[in-house]
Amino acid sequence: MKKIIIIGGGIAGLATAFRIQSEINEGSNLECILLEGTDHFGGKISTEKSDGFVIERGPDSFISQKPAAIQLCKRLGLEDRLTGTNPGAPSTFVYTGGKLVTMPDGLSLMIPTKFLPFAMTPLFSLPGKIRMAFDLLIPKKLDNSDESLASFVRRRMGEEALSKMAEPMLAGIYASDPEKMSISSTFPMFVETEKKYRSLILGMLARKKAMLMNSSKRPTNPYSLFMTLKDGLGEMVDASIKKSPNIQFKSGAKVSYIGKQKEGWNVKLDDGWESQADALVVATPGSVTAKLLQNIAPDTAELLNSIHYVSTATITLGFKKEGFSHSLDGFGFVVPKTEGRSILACTWTSSKFPHRAPKGYVMLRCYVGGALQEDIAEKDPKTLENLVRKDLHQIMGITETPVFCKVFKNHKSNVQYHVDHSAKIDSIMEDLNNFPGLFLAGSAYRGIGIPDCIQNGTLAAESALKFLNGKSPQLV
Repeated sequence: MKKIIIIGGGIAGLATAFRIQSEINEGSNLECILLEGTDHFGGKISTEKSDGFVIERGPDSFISQKPAAIQLCKRLGLEDRLTGTNPGAPSTFVYTGGKLVTMPDGLSLMIPTKFLPFAMTPLFSLPGKIRMAFDLLIPKKLDNSDESLASFVRRRMGEEALSKMAEPMLAGIYASDPEKMSISSTFPMFVETEKKYRSLILGMLARKKAMLMNSSKRPTNPYSLFMTLKDGLGEMVDASIKKSPNIQFKSGAKVSYIGKQKEGWNVKLDDGWESQADALVVATPGSVTAKLLQNIAPDTAELLNSIHYVSTATITLGFKKEGFSHSLDGFGFVVPKTEGRSILACTWTSSKFPHRAPKGYVMLRCYVGGALQEDIAEKDPKTLENLVRKDLHQIMGITETPVFCKVFKNHKSNVQYHVDHSAKIDSIMEDLNNFPGLFLAGSAYRGIGIPDCIQNGTLAAESALKFLNGKSPQLV
């Protein structure tokens, strides 16, 4: 019987385990153990239910455009639990000049695809609009070198598009500094659009036209852009474990040692537990993986140590709906750094998703920290609550006392894809060729979102299975 050990019980490790379980279901004679150092499976995915509120500690949704998460939910029997955003309140706002301004219709990420809403929006100044329109005339980049998000947006759309849209929205997704984050690793679609169409605006219009022409030929997409589960993303974690009955899930299992043997691998825990494996999948954060591989693969460890992580925090507040001073007609807002606020963004959770707050109540979720304001995320919970409530008062006019306030701190948990990240990962995967039977998975490599991590974990499992079957594995 062949044995696989998975280190790390986040969604990437759970996806790895579930794929191996599928192989066992098909009759493969395999043993698999998943080791998680904490007492919690799911990594950053953590759902808390309290008095009718569904509160997410980490991510609150995933995008449907990348199919891996939807596919996993279907395989787990959760298809009827999938929940989209509220179609009746789709507006998103940008806080600029001391007020909330609606994002104009037809703005795809930061690229205008409808002339009139773009021309009329007060979000951008007239010089800013003219500069963004210059994208229609600017030549495409001639070489294939990577560049920062900031460099790309300045070159194509100008400084105002960067400060009011790209920094709070695009860089905000990654909690990153736009001057450092890799455009090719975070938004490759922009790079591909420029290569193919020269202009981002022309490219988006062409894609939009193609989608309209093909819409009649394709089945209707039942999913909104952002999806979640009725009782929170924790459902996915629980189902992944429940639907993997042949996998041994071991929590509180802190790995102290990984060793290469003549045949396979040796894994030891802090408590003295020890086991051998024919294949090993390490699905921990890059910094943790680096420590585990330091004595085995020092070159890989060095590269992994050069991948940066930053701290963030989420502050969730519940209020009585009666007498609440804001209509919450939309999904929420983002805040450019130039506005000088503590809040990076605020999701009006009870408006964005159903089933998040009990009848008669509303719920907001605020984000702080990230690469540009990491010091804020490191403050104590009471200080964070006070900072957020002050911002909500000044931005939304909220004076009411919340019925609860939950502060969740995520210390050094957000991976940063800096310029040339992809080349670094290519070097890591090349070095792994020297260590047959060792595979890596997780957000440090080819995508930070839930669908990315699920796909990454699934591919790692398939590579491990191919290795055990004597075939040449495909490294992720």
